[in-house]
Amino acid sequence: MLFDMVAKQSNILVGILAVLIVVAGVGGYLAGSSTATPMTVTTTVTVVPSTVTTTVVRTERVTVTETVTVTSTPTPTVTLPPPDKVQIRIGLLFPLTGAWAPLGTDQMTGAKIAIEMVNRRGGVLGKYKVDYVVADCKSDVTVAATEAERLITMNKVQVIVGSYASPLLLAASEVAEKYKTIYWEVGAITDSATLRGFKYLFRPQPIGGDFGFQSVLFIRDVVAKALGKDVSNLKVAIVFEDGPYGTSVASGNKLMAEKLRIPIVLYEGYPTAATDLSSLIMKLKMVGPDIILHTGYYSDTVLFFRQAKELGLKLKAYIAHGAGGGLPATYQALGKDMEYMFNVDPPSPYLNYEALNPEVRDALLEFVERFKAERGYEPMTHAHMGFSHTWILLTNVLPLAIMRYGEVTPDTIRLAALEINISEGGTTMGYGVLFAKPEKPDDTILGKIGRVEKPQQHIGQNILSYPVVMQWQKGRLIVVYPEKFAGTKAVIPLPAESPYAG
Repeated sequence: MLFDMVAKQSNILVGILAVLIVVAGVGGYLAGSSTATPMTVTTTVTVVPSTVTTTVVRTERVTVTETVTVTSTPTPTVTLPPPDKVQIRIGLLFPLTGAWAPLGTDQMTGAKIAIEMVNRRGGVLGKYKVDYVVADCKSDVTVAATEAERLITMNKVQVIVGSYASPLLLAASEVAEKYKTIYWEVGAITDSATLRGFKYLFRPQPIGGDFGFQSVLFIRDVVAKALGKDVSNLKVAIVFEDGPYGTSVASGNKLMAEKLRIPIVLYEGYPTAATDLSSLIMKLKMVGPDIILHTGYYSDTVLFFRQAKELGLKLKAYIAHGAGGGLPATYQALGKDMEYMFNVDPPSPYLNYEALNPEVRDALLEFVERFKAERGYEPMTHAHMGFSHTWILLTNVLPLAIMRYGEVTPDTIRLAALEINISEGGTTMGYGVLFAKPEKPDDTILGKIGRVEKPQQHIGQNILSYPVVMQWQKGRLIVVYPEKFAGTKAVIPLPAESPYAG
């Protein structure tokens, strides 16, 4: 890298100066009280593009005078191509109608605002405007595949940003891989997506199995202590929609609970399109869990809570894992019944801002205001995911592709994405970014805790990402775990005013 070369050259110069200073000092020491006549020794070392000249003067008094002159050429600048030579076109592929539309619309809006904010600043690197095309996959996997193909072949996009739901991701990314077009997933979390060996798929956010790990670690670190129990005396139930999303999270729940020896009293899936969950709720009443770990979409989550209230299900804590548990529409449908429920997800915009670098903190606060102005309500997790993960593409990956390779193509974007390494605090999500490479598949940081015996081999997955735990408080999802990103303290157990407290 250009900047690395300059840095290394500076280090070489510093090293040379240090050696010359030592030589000068040794010369003076060896001279001792010698009465030798004054002697001047001049050493010139040239390291392109700099010259270092050191003069050592020795006298009878053993005075050592050192003169160092450094001349160098200015740091080379990157010659950027003119704006008309760089075209950036992105397809936004989300479910804007159908069952997944509420979260899909929020996530698409977040991604769109990221593009608009960059364009208001002049574009990528302040000079390359971004064009985008919005496509509705209608909550249908077949439509997702055909729309992905249309975006690539007709609209000539270099990148597809999508897609909120795991089934849509799996279908559309197959098409993108076929056409060697970047698929930049900003919302879907099924583990399997980045275990297929795809070279053009990148996912900045955490995977589903890690959602399952994080909620159980939260039980160990926070919930058990708040309830005054050892983890071995807790009773945990794991319930989930039986699609790729729900099973991925639930398997992570089960694996980590077994590793920590937390008793599982029920482990059961149900059809994603279920219209009656009363039999599941009756099973939960029979086993009497302290904590329910639930993974579901909007419709089934609302159904679960309504029937649980009707049937008198009681518990100490409820922890959801994205989707239905983190949707403003869920809160609107259930009202205060959702208060104090937990949700595991990438963070909402309401976290400890001091943990973020100033430039991304400012971008996040601007996004929140723009989203409220456009949608009429505050953004939650999924809108933030759309914004934050698209922001990484626009402000980290695309600039590097242009500076390094002079053009924006799927291949230059892919190479740039594999080079970036963003430290914690350098994204609005808080977590860093480092994508697992095709030549070196890797597991995530939480995977290295929970899957030690059988690590996953991801490609294109951000291995530095991890979800957080949030709690609904006064209609907002606020980060409560890990502590460094917490915006408030968790309320445990459910207070008496909750209809599910018991």
